[in-house]
Order: sequence, then C-alpha cells, then structure tokens
Amino acid sequence: MKKVLLVGRVNVGKSTLFNRLIRKPLMITSDVPGTTRDVVYKPVEWNGKVFLLGDSGGAGAGDKLANYVWTKVINSINDADLILLMVDVKTGIQPLDEELARIIKRSGKKCIVVVNKIDAERKSVGSPEEFYRLGFPDIIPISAAHGWGVGELMDKVTEYLPEDEEKKPKKKDKVRVAILGRPNAGKSSILNALAGKDIALVSPTAGTTRDAVDVELEDMIVVDTAGITKRFRDDLTYYAFIRSRRSLRFAEVGLVVLDAEVGVHKLDKKIIKLVVDEGRGLVIAINKIDLLSKKQRKELYAQVISELAMVDWAPKVPVSALTGEGMTYLRSVLKGARGGMFKRISKKDARDFIEELASANLPPSRIYSFYQVKNLPPTFLLETSGPIPDFYLRYIEKALRERWGFFASPIKFIVKVRTYR
Repeated sequence: MKKVLLVGRVNVGKSTLFNRLIRKPLMITSDVPGTTRDVVYKPVEWNGKVFLLGDSGGAGAGDKLANYVWTKVINSINDADLILLMVDVKTGIQPLDEELARIIKRSGKKCIVVVNKIDAERKSVGSPEEFYRLGFPDIIPISAAHGWGVGELMDKVTEYLPEDEEKKPKKKDKVRVAILGRPNAGKSSILNALAGKDIALVSPTAGTTRDAVDVELEDMIVVDTAGITKRFRDDLTYYAFIRSRRSLRFAEVGLVVLDAEVGVHKLDKKIIKLVVDEGRGLVIAINKIDLLSKKQRKELYAQVISELAMVDWAPKVPVSALTGEGMTYLRSVLKGARGGMFKRISKKDARDFIEELASANLPPSRIYSFYQVKNLPPTFLLETSGPIPDFYLRYIEKALRERWGFFASPIKFIVKVRTYR
C-alpha cells in the first residue's frame, strides 16, 4: 500500500488527526511537546481506496533525543509516497515549518500543507493563506480536534493515489507478538532486528518509546510497546502503560525482554505475570548477551532459571539485537509459540488422560469430566464433586505438557463443582 506521512513541528496536532482518521485513540495526545516519537503506520480507507497513514514524531531542535526524532522524520519522508505537512494557524509560519518544506522539496515527494486549529483562527498570528509561502499548491485548512475540513483533506489525499490501490491486500495468518519489558531493556532494538531495518526509534534515553509501534513482517506482526515502569512519572507514562496492556490483549504471544546486564528484576516478574494473567503465550528474550563473557552467561542463565521457576515452561532465548546473535532462533520460537496457544485436545483423549492420572494419583475430589473448552490460552474444564487444590492442578498441568507440549503457552483450568439438593 502507498504510504501517506504526517510531519510537522511538535504539538501541531498530528496525533489528534491521526487518531481521528484511523477511528481509534491509538496515539497518545498531550499538550506536552514531543509526546510522539516513533513513526506509526495504520491502514485507512477513504473513497474506496486503502493506504497506510503514518504519524511521525514532532520535529524540533533540542537535546540528543530530539535529534534522534529529527533523523527519523527525515528518513520517513524519503520512504513515503505523499507528505502531509501539518502547520499551526495559531502560530503562523515558523522556521522549522520552512526547514521541513525545504527537506520535502529536496526529496521530490508530493506534499499537501494541512493548516490545523482553524477553530482558533480569531486568536491566530497567521492565516491559512499565509502558508502558500511554503511553496506548495495544496493548502487545506482543518480542525483536527473538531473534524472540520478533514473530509476535504482526505478527498485531496485520494486524488494523489493511483487507482490500483482500491483493492485491499489479503491478510495472511501471522503470529501477533507484543514486545514488553522495562524501559531501556532493548525492546525497540529487537523489533528493528526482527524487521531487518530501523522501524522504532532507538536511544540510550530510557522511556523513548511511548506509543505502541507495530510493523507487519513476512511471517509475523510485531508490536513494540512502551517500557513498563513501577511508578507513573506523569500522565504520559500512565497512558503508555495502558497502550502496552491493550497491545498485549490483541496479541497472541508476549515477548518479554530482559536486560542481561541487570538480570531478572522484580518488575520483570510482574510483567511476566501480566502476560500469563492475560492468557497469552510467553517467550523471554535475554537481550544484550554480547556484553557478557561465557562465564557470566552461564551464571546469568542459572539465575534466570531459578528466578523464573514459576514459568519453567516458557522458552528463554539469549539474544543480542545489536549483533544479531540468537535472533534467527528467537523468530522460530515466536512462530512456534502460536502453535502451542492453538493446540487442541479431543474429548476422548482428554477423558482417557484424566482417568489415567486419577488412577495413578487419586484426586482430592471426584472428577466427573475433563475436557478442553477453548484456545488462546488452552483452557480445560473440570466438573468435580468438590474443590481441586492447586497442587493437583499443577500435577495435571505438568502431565499435559509432558504429553502434548503446549509450547510457550500458559494452561488455564476452570473447576466447576456439581451441587445436588
């Protein structure tokens, strides 16, 4: 699909327009400048045509992180088919608007200037007509917050798209993976390594990623989420956490990234519990393994096995997103995890299995029936004469895994006690 990219200075309203066009509050919007940092693409349909709309980080001068964002914006301009240069009528033309216009012209890309916040035009420094000075023929005034002029803008966008874009691409059955972890564990680096190119912004600054950045690869759909912290510093980190949980809910497998230099942190355990409680497949990537010696690697792996004994069924893969070590194996593990989540046991096999277990180790209460009721995650129903304690459920789970695997998948049980009057 063709790519249409929103670019502009910080806080001109790109994410507000993006959320309106994709019809869901995907991007975090805030009065804080520089809220959006990565480039996020989502499909949009208008007048029967489908294209990818991208929201980019706000361009601005400043610290090292701002320079990372600026570089990302320039690279994204070169990769897009049509640019929507968004400006703010309240402030008029600013030097960064002119600099972005020059970059777009040098790239040779077609461009529409989107003049936002016309609902506040009376309080404005400039006017929509002023922006013709940027040198582009198409100037569309809108209010992203209220939706004014958005229809006219989209009509103009589709004029630039060729007719063969009308057909939607066929969807392939791909594993959906959400990458989670503490800030600066290397989640975005792993996404980039899986994609084979820079998709997400990578910076030494903790908390660089705020929005859920997803990319569709040939064999999987991967979502890079914001780092999960123990406390929320501000509203932005809170909303980033909500986005992370939402991304996990729509995924099939949670890829939890640990920092090899730190080892297993108590917050890592909470993130792993979040994945298990949500009923998603679990794969643990131990990143930055290239920084450790052979002896340190052996000691770390022993610590990981000991600290994460509660999820001994989850594969733990040492990787280096920087050097590529272990990434091919990690990809195969992620694809295999989907098979574990959708494994199905027939009623006859389940009945024979529970009878065999019960004869070998008598259950505390009589089990009348035992069968699988759903996938994602594999869930089994026990109809019993009384409660079944956790130790016996663990006994059943261990036997299920020994016989059928359920690779990288949590197993859930529903105990239904029959009552008679």
